Amino acid sequence: MRNSMESTGERSQSMGDGSIGAPRPNDRQSGMNDTATTQSESLIDKARSTAQERVRSAVGGRKNQAVETVSGLAQSLLLAGQNLQDQQSPAARLVEQAAERLDRFANYLETTEPDTVIRRTESWARQNPALFIGGAFVVGILGARFLKSSRPENNLPVPIGDSPSGSFSDREVPRSPAVESV
Repeated sequence: MRNSMESTGERSQSMGDGSIGAPRPNDRQSGMNDTATTQSESLIDKARSTAQERVRSAVGGRKNQAVETVSGLAQSLLLAGQNLQDQQSPAARLVEQAAERLDRFANYLETTEPDTVIRRTESWARQNPALFIGGAFVVGILGARFLKSSRPENNLPVPIGDSPSGSFSDREVPRSPAVESV
């Protein structure tokens, strides 16, 4: 007697333990799936490496900007410290020490790879979370203050119409030509 599945033309695969499993895809479909999987993995790897290279180059450029900024700040502090020393101010030594530390930090940034800086910063932040969060807060406030003070003033008052007094006001509305002719 024939099996009902065999009579309908479907083929079954023996699982080796006597049980009958799902139909096996033919070798051509399997090869196409493997090829598609390999190609997609290759494309993903290429995209990942391209993105990593772009990030590294961007970080490298930002690193150079940071080094220049920190070095410039250190030089400014050093000059300020020397001026304070000429005036025999007690704060001169503190300002010079801050300038020296900033200069060492700039040298560290210049000679160290960005990945190493990130790893060391992360480990320090894990060891000192309160200091890290407090420092990030202070840096954020100082950065916002700096950005606010350095932006151009957009809300300057403008002259109103052709008034003979040439007064400026940001609260007055210019008169329409019909009102001025009366």
